Amino acid sequence: MKDNNINENVGNRIILTTLSPDTHRTSEENLGLAYLTAVLRKNGYNVEIIDGWLAGLEDAEVLRQIMSRKDTTIVGVSCYMSNNDKSIELARKIRSLNPNIKLMCGGFGPSFNPQKFVKDGIFDIAMIGEGENTIVEVCEYLTGNSERKLNEIKGIVYEDNGEIIRTPKRELIKNLDEIPFPARDTMKMALERKSTVNILTARGCMGNCLFCSVNAFNKLSIGNKWRGRSIDNIVDELKQLQDMGVQYVKVIDDSFLEKERDEEWAREFRDKIKARGIKISLRGSLKADQVEDKKMGYLKEAGFHSFACGIENGSNTALKRMNKSASLEDNKKALDILKKHGIYVQAGFILFDDNTTFEELKENYDFLREYDWIITKGIFSEMFAADGTLYTEKLKKEDKIVKSDVYDNNKYDIVNPQVRMAYNALKRWHKSHMKLYDMIIDPISSPKAIDSTGEKEFYDLYFQLKLKDLDFMKMILDRIGNGISEEDLNQFVTLQICKNSRLYDEINYKGQKLCHKYGLNYDAKENPFIR
Repeated sequence: MKDNNINENVGNRIILTTLSPDTHRTSEENLGLAYLTAVLRKNGYNVEIIDGWLAGLEDAEVLRQIMSRKDTTIVGVSCYMSNNDKSIELARKIRSLNPNIKLMCGGFGPSFNPQKFVKDGIFDIAMIGEGENTIVEVCEYLTGNSERKLNEIKGIVYEDNGEIIRTPKRELIKNLDEIPFPARDTMKMALERKSTVNILTARGCMGNCLFCSVNAFNKLSIGNKWRGRSIDNIVDELKQLQDMGVQYVKVIDDSFLEKERDEEWAREFRDKIKARGIKISLRGSLKADQVEDKKMGYLKEAGFHSFACGIENGSNTALKRMNKSASLEDNKKALDILKKHGIYVQAGFILFDDNTTFEELKENYDFLREYDWIITKGIFSEMFAADGTLYTEKLKKEDKIVKSDVYDNNKYDIVNPQVRMAYNALKRWHKSHMKLYDMIIDPISSPKAIDSTGEKEFYDLYFQLKLKDLDFMKMILDRIGNGISEEDLNQFVTLQICKNSRLYDEINYKGQKLCHKYGLNYDAKENPFIR
């Protein structure tokens, strides 16, 4: 590594960018770009971030801005499922306008399907997996500042004379404290959009869920599945953010708590937060099997008011099929503890997969009714078969992939005919008001930078939607259980959608008023995965 003060590459402008995806989510900080920028600057490079999503830029405007920087030598693009094709098109246009610019890409898209990005020289280099060390070596190579040959850089894919070359896996970074804090170039835009500011305290997850892309992503490199920063390092960054005027922070770890972060760790974390005078509202993600009473009490005192928790299902047979580390009993215990401490819970939930049984649907109804207070993204949900996941590999082995769907997701059929009927009915119901659902829960699930009063107002609206969903689910399961025909069920769904349209119009009106009241702009699109 070069000294922080060296700036020998200042004439070589590197632009790191990402394009707006087609998604039902609203934009937030891209911490991946922020970390890569910080690492490159530490190594003397002149780096600019153009975040098309956070800045609300059309793809053409991102291209225009890139081409207007006449000293640009390298462009790096962050690619994920819902902007992969757009990113490839951006690369083609840059290449046609200035073939001297070197193009690199990274993220889930290039990591799982790199040949798509480097074929025919679209991108010069695709980076696989974790990128901080890789991007420095790639930029040294592309700027002629390294004697290292391209095939000596670990964790990349490139094309050479029509042949796709993949180099050996790179080791994951063991000590995350060594990585500089992320560059906060785009933080002002996040604050203006009333988005939380993001922070990463750990990478990876010790789980092995069938459907998870995170584990598949980490397996593309060598090293421990989960790594955490030290408490002092985390608290230093939180203090820095508070000094910059930040009040609301989203911890974007895939798994905030693992065995290393036990009760004593949580107590020390709370103590150091208080000792530094940090008063920031925190939201994170955790697994149910790591939820303990005293641990949650300490984290609540440290500032956590909300967690996403991978509950996923209310049936033990389904949880086992998903390779979940927590049982139904574990899930219930975790939710009881989180409720006791007054913590909002957004529950990851997957109702359908290829082998869902009708009995499991009834068990899930009972569970969702018992824990109706948890936040879910509607009553309909299905397991995505994303490229690279264990689930997709399983479906391929069983020859169950029907077709490739949008954004590298694969479609499959549900085996049980009663479950197929319920799937189609609940999906139609959810589609009729899913954008409203997404708008209402966005401020509390993303979350947004609003106070507890605002959260409660949005939650109360959400709860009306949730109860209506559960009533509808009960009617559907009862009718299917009593042998209703598919034609009659379709007519029933149509009738219920019409019958409840006024209620949804009223909730939409109230939701729009709340967005206006708290200065929120819900500009996301309809969920492209639910068609």
